[in-house]
Amino acid sequence: MKNLFNKGVTLLESMVAVAILAVVVTGLLYTFVTCLLMNESNNNLIKAANDAQYLLEQVKGLSYPDITNSTLTNLHNETVLYNGTITPVVTEVATNLKEVTVYVAWTEKGRNRYYNLSTRIARVVEEE
Repeated sequence: MKNLFNKGVTLLESMVAVAILAVVVTGLLYTFVTCLLMNESNNNLIKAANDAQYLLEQVKGLSYPDITNSTLTNLHNETVLYNGTITPVVTEVATNLKEVTVYVAWTEKGRNRYYNLSTRIARVVEEE
């Protein structure tokens, strides 16, 4: 007659189960760490986009002749990014049409990252 109380797990079965569990946990930890790093990178990208948008919103309050490189440099153009810089550039596209581009640059994990946002502003000329 078989002994029903000797049904246990052998050492080999336990080692195989632990090895499978280790592979699964390692994959999950790698995914978790990757998500954390991507979250930080995306957070910096959102900050850069907000900084550029904020500067362009300030440009909306200026009159057309005041939209120049020197005027935009004097606006509040500080970034919340660590090691970040904001550079506004105004170019004359056509008569009565200017393009304002805001370049945001920052360093992230030893890499240089960039974001730019631009808009065009036209002078409204009233007919006499």
